[in-house]
Amino acid sequence: MIYDVIVCGGGPSGIAAAISARRNGARVLLVEQSGLLGGNSVHALVGPWMSFHYGKTQVIKGIGQEIVQRMVKKGYSLSHIPDPIGFCDTITPYDVEGLKEVLFELMDEEQIDLLLHALIINVIRDENTIKGLKAATKSGIIDLFGKVIIDATGDGDVAYKMGCDYVFGRNTDNFAQPMTMIFSVGNVKLDELKAYLKNNPDDFTLDENYDGEYLAISGCFRLVEEARKNGDFTIARDRVLLFQDVRPNQVAVNMTRIQKHSGVDAWSLTEAEREGRRQIKEVFAFLKKYVPGFKDSFIVRTPSKIGVRETRHILGDYIMELDDIVEERSFEDSVCVCAYPIDIHSPDGSTLTVLEENKQKCYEIPLRVMLPKKAEQLIVTGRAISATHEANASMRVTPSVLALGEAAGALASIAIKKNIKPRQVDYKEVQAVLRKQGQIVSKNDI
Repeated sequence: MIYDVIVCGGGPSGIAAAISARRNGARVLLVEQSGLLGGNSVHALVGPWMSFHYGKTQVIKGIGQEIVQRMVKKGYSLSHIPDPIGFCDTITPYDVEGLKEVLFELMDEEQIDLLLHALIINVIRDENTIKGLKAATKSGIIDLFGKVIIDATGDGDVAYKMGCDYVFGRNTDNFAQPMTMIFSVGNVKLDELKAYLKNNPDDFTLDENYDGEYLAISGCFRLVEEARKNGDFTIARDRVLLFQDVRPNQVAVNMTRIQKHSGVDAWSLTEAEREGRRQIKEVFAFLKKYVPGFKDSFIVRTPSKIGVRETRHILGDYIMELDDIVEERSFEDSVCVCAYPIDIHSPDGSTLTVLEENKQKCYEIPLRVMLPKKAEQLIVTGRAISATHEANASMRVTPSVLALGEAAGALASIAIKKNIKPRQVDYKEVQAVLRKQGQIVSKNDI
């Protein structure tokens, strides 16, 4: 069997790509190496999602917004709320189990074929044209054939196997942003934590309009420093970072920092997983000893895999750079709008760098970043799109990759209908499809 579209990777970008292609008439197979859909949002507990908004204006809608609305209707999400920390304009808390349910429901409703527990190990090619994939499964190695392949692996695995050029991490030393192991803690006395925040506002980063209802913390700098002096905290982090969960008295803690490891090297990734588990123990012990509200708390959930922020950036027909974001550039072939800050977790230090000049700005992402050089019939979506280390730090977040995935699916379906290469498709046709699906394509649509 030859599918119209094969999507590799069942994370948010792959999900959106599969749905978008299917709704435009393509026969779609979604291939995922695990047994779950949701990618880092499920496996690595990466949440809340941020940000669908620029100020009070929503700039990302489409399939991503549809997923949020489904979760809200079922009580699995609080929808979009102002970011208490003031880091970005809104955040979207969600329940991990609820997201799993919603994504599988969508696959069933859209009649998208799934192949789970399948690892892409090679490509089937005719010179520089991809024809299919080889997947390792419990049944053995399976050959899969598709007219267009969408690489939503997050690491550009398919493009890499096609020999596409890429960059990795920052230019100076090729170190990528650190990995993280987010974990959930229950039985937290949120009132005690809120009281400490209220009495020590100078020890936190807070939005000036914070109303105290939903709890998110970026701070406790003095407590972290005290613990470090006492030998109780050795991780390269300068703050407590946590978000209230959708479930009562539960928070998601994002304080681990696993540096100088590679998300595409098996041995390095394995050691990163081990180090992440060690750090969870240290962070939790710190919280119970030093932070109000955690004395009687317990760990509810740890991730099934480490959260990887950055690996390969596949070089495409256009490379997004820092100036594109800082100068809020627009592109005639724009497929979505992003308004997230340039958020760089230090690859070798304890700081979190946010470029001030990027705050309160938004920019467009062009279709060309998804078209890898040296490969035909292949589209790349998600965090592996064509971008520099700095630009990726803004574009890598879930709402953005949802929008990119939707664009990738639309592009693939048009190419198939017209029997042409994806890079031969008129970008205006892609934009028209996306607008019909309710997506915001450019700043002119806001």
